[in-house]
Amino acid sequence: MTWNVNKSANSAGRIDDQLEYIAECDVDVLLLQEVRYGRDHRWVDAWKTGLRQLGLGTIEHSCDLAAELAASSVPPHDGIGHDNGHLTAVATDWSLERQDQATVELYQTGDTSQLSTHFPEKILVTELTTPKTEIELWNVRAVPGSSWGQEKIKLFETVYDQLTAAGPKLRILAGDFNSPQQELADGQAIPFGYQKAPELRQRWVNAELNMLKGLGNLGMIDIFRALHGYGDVDVTQTSWREKRFDHMFASKSLSVRHCSYDTAGLDCSDHAPLIADFDLSAEV
Repeated sequence: MTWNVNKSANSAGRIDDQLEYIAECDVDVLLLQEVRYGRDHRWVDAWKTGLRQLGLGTIEHSCDLAAELAASSVPPHDGIGHDNGHLTAVATDWSLERQDQATVELYQTGDTSQLSTHFPEKILVTELTTPKTEIELWNVRAVPGSSWGQEKIKLFETVYDQLTAAGPKLRILAGDFNSPQQELADGQAIPFGYQKAPELRQRWVNAELNMLKGLGNLGMIDIFRALHGYGDVDVTQTSWREKRFDHMFASKSLSVRHCSYDTAGLDCSDHAPLIADFDLSAEV
């Protein structure tokens, strides 16, 4: 499951509602975006405690990095906020290893010349090890371009460049992309970039389309479209205000049996989660 749990809703009672919903879905791999950590990390601690009780006890998150950046007096971090991060949790008897330590270390040392995004906490990369296979998990959220301008395309560019540099690998990439603006029945994605100023337009369009349509060179597919084909998308096949902003891409060799949005999740977040069923017991 990938789910934006809505940072503004991480309040007393709401996390309990979200945990109760997750329990009903009975998932083994969970990728959450916009997990607000709260004062003294009380909210992220509540998530960790609750998830362990659900059997999702192997956990990595980027809230610590977000908190470090929030405390920074160095521009632009002093004006960003950085009040939330991502959390990836898997079944307790599986292994999960953080893979983005190099990025974290660059920010901790102040050497950001090699990075283009000011939101490193929005890219959480882990390696999942099950008895049968190893899968790299990318938990990603693109900040809204309407609020953060070029930071949105910088996030897309950072993710795409890192994936391309690493080359093909067994992966699942999922999260809230805040894109596209529209999908046509023939499969075309209409990026928000076409609305941008001429000097930014092509770069913005390229960044969005690389994420939405350009992962085939890495052997990855949009699993929702792979299973359901193309055609008009109705409201039950969307995740945020009748748009399909939340996505899941996976290596073709992974055996996927089902993929759908669950609008029941809208009772406790402003996003519907995307849930997929992979056969992780199969040899890959």
